[in-house]
This record gives sequence, C-alpha cells and structure tokens, in this order.
Amino acid sequence: MTYSHHRPLLLALASAGMIALIPQAYAQGDNGETAVQVGQVSKKAKAIANKKKVPLKATYSEHVISAKTVRRASPMQNAQTILATKPSINAYSTGPNGVRSTITFRAFNSGQFSETFDGIPLNDMFNGGATNQASNRNAIPLTLNDISGINIYNGINNPSVNSYNSLGGTINYQPRKPSKTLGGSAGMGYGSFGTFQWNASFNTGSIDGFRSLFAYNRQTSNGWLQNSGNQNTNYYYAGILPYDHGMSRMSAYVIVNRNVGYTPHSVPQALISQYGYSYQWPLNYSTTSNTDTELTAILGDKSVINRHVILGAKVYVQNNNYHRTSYANPAFDQSATQPYYLPNQGTGYPFWLSYPVPPTYDPSAIFGSTHYGTDYHLYEDISTALGFSPKAQFILPHNRVTLGGNVSYGMLHSAEYWYGSYAMPNIPQYNNAWDEHDTRLLSSVYIQDNISLLGGKVHITPGIKYLYAYTTSSDDIGFYYPIGGTVANSQAFTSPTIGISYAPLHGLSFYGSWGRNIKFPNIGAYYGNIAEQNNAGQYVVVPVTVQPEYVTDYELGMRYRHRGFVGSLNAYREQFQNTFLTNTNASGVSNTYNGGSSRYEGVELALEQHLGHFLLGHWAAFANYSYNQAVFTSSFNSTYAGNVQSGQPLANVPKNMFNVGLDWGYHHLHAHIDGKYISSQYVNQQFAGTPTSQTIPPYFLLNLGVEDTIPVHADYVKNVKLALNIDNLLNRRYFPKGFSNTDYYGNSYLSVLEGMPRFVFGSVTVKF
Repeated sequence: MTYSHHRPLLLALASAGMIALIPQAYAQGDNGETAVQVGQVSKKAKAIANKKKVPLKATYSEHVISAKTVRRASPMQNAQTILATKPSINAYSTGPNGVRSTITFRAFNSGQFSETFDGIPLNDMFNGGATNQASNRNAIPLTLNDISGINIYNGINNPSVNSYNSLGGTINYQPRKPSKTLGGSAGMGYGSFGTFQWNASFNTGSIDGFRSLFAYNRQTSNGWLQNSGNQNTNYYYAGILPYDHGMSRMSAYVIVNRNVGYTPHSVPQALISQYGYSYQWPLNYSTTSNTDTELTAILGDKSVINRHVILGAKVYVQNNNYHRTSYANPAFDQSATQPYYLPNQGTGYPFWLSYPVPPTYDPSAIFGSTHYGTDYHLYEDISTALGFSPKAQFILPHNRVTLGGNVSYGMLHSAEYWYGSYAMPNIPQYNNAWDEHDTRLLSSVYIQDNISLLGGKVHITPGIKYLYAYTTSSDDIGFYYPIGGTVANSQAFTSPTIGISYAPLHGLSFYGSWGRNIKFPNIGAYYGNIAEQNNAGQYVVVPVTVQPEYVTDYELGMRYRHRGFVGSLNAYREQFQNTFLTNTNASGVSNTYNGGSSRYEGVELALEQHLGHFLLGHWAAFANYSYNQAVFTSSFNSTYAGNVQSGQPLANVPKNMFNVGLDWGYHHLHAHIDGKYISSQYVNQQFAGTPTSQTIPPYFLLNLGVEDTIPVHADYVKNVKLALNIDNLLNRRYFPKGFSNTDYYGNSYLSVLEGMPRFVFGSVTVKF
C-alpha cells in the first residue's frame, strides 16, 4: 500500500483535523518507504487542532488565542478576560477568580453570542450567558486550567462552528489534552490582595494507547475591594482512547469548578471619592455570599469509515448549582440620611397578604416589622442540561460536506425566599418570592459545504441550519405570584449562511460573507406572563408575546501574510430586530421584553509581525484596533423604560478599543508586555435596562509578564519555571462598568464597579 494512492485522503483528513486517526500504513512516501512516523503525524495533528493562525482562505472573520498565550496568562486572568486581547472584545471581572465576569463581543452581550467547549455549548439554556447569567455572580464553567487554546469566530459564521445564541459570534475553548508521555507538574504562587494559588497535574502517558490527564488548581484571594474575598477550586480530567488500529478515537473531558465568595456590588461614585478606591458596602450595611458548583462532562467518538467518510458524535451533561444568601440592614435602606440605593434591601410592606390566596408568611408578626422580616434573601438557581451532537463529514474531490446537529434538554429550578434571619425556612406558598420550574428543548440540524475552485484560489462555504425551541415555565404561588400557572410555546428558525474567499496572489485573500441567525428569548420572557392582571383586575396567565431576536450579518474582509507579517482587516454590519431589553426590580427579578430594532456595525484591524532575532533574543509584536457602534434604529416606548429614540446609542459599547503587545524570548527566558485602551461608554439605567446620557470614562491598562524555565538535570525533575506577572502596571484607577440610578431626592447619580489596581504575583512550577 503506497502513500500516493491515499494522498487525497490524508490531505483531506489533515484539513479536517482528523489526521491523528490515520494509521502508519497511510503515512508512507511516494517510493513506498515510511516518510512520516505515527508520532510525527500526531504532532502535526496537534498543531492543526491547536492552530496558531487563521487559515488564509477562511471565508469568515476569525481569530486564535494560542496555547502559549493561555499558559503564560496572569493568575488574575480567566477564560473570559483573556479574550480581551482580540478585536471587538471587552471583557473584565470585578472580583477575583472570575467573579462577576462581563463580556461584550461586537457590542453583543454574553447571552447574544455562543461559548463552547470542544464544540459543546456552555451558554445557559434559560438565561443565555455562560458566566454571570441570571445574577449567578460566581457561576464559572471553566478556567484556564482546562483549555489549550481558543478559536474566536466573529459574526454569525458558518453552521459547523456556531451554536445557539450565535448573533455576535462564537468562542470555542479547546480542551487541554493528555500527553503520550508519563509526567506531571506541581506549582504554587503568591501575590497582591493575599492571592494564593497552588496547582498540580499528572499525565499517565500512553498505556496500550489509552492516556489520561488529571489537573487541579485552587486559588484564594481577599480581592482588591473590601469584603470581596473568594476561593475557586477547579478539577479537570481528559482521556483519549484510540481503537480500531488507530482509525477511531474516543475522548472524555470532565470539568468540576467550585467557587465560594462575596459579590462586589456597584457603589455610588461619590462614596468612592469619600472613602477611597477600594470601598464596598460594609458588611453591616449589605452583604452577598455566593456558592456555585458547575459540572461539564463530554464523551466523544470519531471514526474514519473510509477515504470519503468521517463520523463522530458527542454526548454531554452540564449542571450548575448556585446558591446566594444576601442581607441588607433595614437601618441603612435608602432614606433621607442614606440617599443611595442599597443592594438587597427588603420591603416595608407585606403586599402579598392582600392576595385572594396569599403566601402565609407575616414578617411583622415574627420579627416586629416587615423591614426586619425581609432583610435576608436566599436565591437558588439549579439547572441541568443533557445533550447529543452527531457529525458526519464527506470528503469529495473538490468539496467537503458536513452534516450535523444537536439536541439539548434542560431543566431549571429557580427560587427565592425572604426571612428575618440567616437560617430561614424554604417553604413554597409561605416565604417564597417565587418557586419556579422550567424546561427547555433546543435542537438544530445543519448542512454545510466547503467548495474549492480554480485550484484552491476560490472557496465557497454555503450552509443552512434549522433551529427549534420548546419552552415551559411554571410558578407556584409566591410573593410575586398571586396565582400559580404555566406558560409554554415553541419557536423555530431557518438560518442561512454563505461565505466566499478569493486568493488572487500568494499570501493575499479577500472574503465576504452573509448570514441570518436567531436568539430565542430568555426565560424572563416567560415567567412574567404568569399572574398578570386583566382589565377586570383579575390575575391571569397570558400567552408569551416576546419574539426572538433576529440578526442579518454582512461582512467584507482581507488577509495578507508575508515574511513573518500577518494582517487582517474587515468591516461588518448587523441589522438587529426585536432587540431584547431587561427590566430588573429592586429584588433582582428580571423580565425580558422587545425593544425595537437596532444596528451594530464596525471595523476590525489586526496586525502581527515576527521581528526575528536581534538585540539578544527573538522579538514579535502585535496590534489591533476595533471600532464598534450600536444604535437603536426605531423609536419605542416601554412601561419600564420610557421613551427610546431612533439613533440613540446602546449602553456598554466602547466605540474604540486598541490592543498592542510585544514579546521577547532568549533561550529559556520569555517576557511580554501588552496594553489595552477602552473608550468611554454610555451606561444603562440600573433597573430599566435602557441607556442614559451618563458615561464611564475611558481607560488604558498595561500588563507585564516574565518567566524563566530552568532545565534541571535530575532523574525525576525536567525543569523549574519561575514567573512574575504584573497586571495594571501603571496602577490606573478605572471603572469598567457603571449604572445610572436615582437617589432618595430624585437626583441621578453614577454607581460604578471598580477595576483591579496593580496586581503583582510570583510563582514557581516544577515539571516532572
């Protein structure tokens, strides 16, 4: 059997990322002699799977974060904030260990683009986001301990990579994979804000082909704000089992992440000026403690059936268990002496006791007043998702056809209880503000082609995906629900996409793409329809009227590569219909409604240059710039928000962002410095969810990292790595997020979350 007979298969499989499954017999030279050994093939496959560059002839906008960037990240970075080095992404955490992470991608919020791990959706099925959704402040599905690289697909992109909620784009985290050689590592570090980290990993090596990786990471921190301490523990497993003479492979990935800590809250800017940059509400005023455990488990299989067919499938389970206990001292509720909104404050009126069949909790009878009987809240949000994703690839002479789909079924139990002490009963129809059970079925099926013409100069990738959702929401009688009831509906959409690239010269390509996609409404569009009042004043259950968000995406771009230089430029416009807006009441209950149409548009420029060897080392530099604008294109009036005018900008959208960085390496030494500028942003009214005229100021952050990997000539130790990270090197004081609110006297004020000041962290890692 000669290599020449199977060369088309090998090349096609390489392009599909399946080359690792090809046995040695397929890897022989034209003369029949073995030209590529199995180990070499695996290394090539690993390089393809963890690609450092976007394909020159890709028909959509893409970016890549490499494994090296992930490994060298600061311990205060996380799977969200590391994305911020790429165009059009603004990501930050306002607490340690990824607590209260917020991310926007081309002005879309975290529920309007998809995040996946090994292609499996991480977005919450009911509330959209992958982190910080539904006020799950420390819900963290994965950390940098679990990933080996990241693919960023801007815009709607093609159906084989996008997922549910893919309006602004798709971010796919690549799993950290086990090595074929026995080994491991152990490390620890300490830094600012009392931050302490320790980690360990162990690779079993190949045991009859089966190899496993076990990894552990724990980090604790007092936080840079008062009363914001946090601890995060992450467990990770990866296993790979080849079979059928290497033509098939099973894989398993398990992530368990547990986070415990306090929530940083926004505080009035005037109080920061008065008490200092690290100010947070004192614990005897208001406090919020959170406990969250997330599980993600994926079992996959890929098989080369023959030279034309590759089949694969994944089954998965995800579970998020979130609990929050909050407290607000009634003595410091918003008043003439304390004019600002106090987070978590209770109510002074037992409004539910007037219902026809009311919850029976009477706070004043037990605690002397309604205020003191509602100063503690317990919120729990527990969800489980089960899913199945099959995929088939058909490799033909001039095109590669991909068929795939997904079926996910989710269950959610969400409840909140009020009481006058920390130890409280959790009794439905007694002291529950709500007690809700929801289900959702999401499914999709797609077909996509990759057509190569004119000797590979032209690539066309047409695709179409059908999406379907069926949702139910049921609530018992509670403080917010004079009656119980259930609402349900189904929605569907057909999403077409097409991309075209043309490479007229070596190293130069142009591309254009078009697509339409949908986001189904969050669960907040459902539970608000239970217990509405009709014209006769009766409580009724009304049908769901909120419509899905629709986006039509247009993109044009180019790429150029030459002698270590890589550049890309693209422009996009996304026409947005039925824009979701969220109203939140003082108790944290959110409702989703449609807010008219809007337009998102922008330009993204990315440049990289490998400067080569000079001045004692190897140098590389990068810079990127993005311009993003999002405005309403229709005027509307909302009961919650008042008038919104056509042309009014959306909040939390910095128009201009700029990243720049420089890397240096000399033997086993490495250093990098990078900076990010973010322009000013309009802020939303805190509860109405619509933009105001108030803004948070622009800011620039500079980060530095240095590491030295020292070889050790010992039997069991390979090397020792010493690392130093300094985030916010210039110690800037900045506000990454803000809200507009109204004080006791009716005056508007700016409430802000403080960004992290200078952070210095040193670590040592021993590799065995």
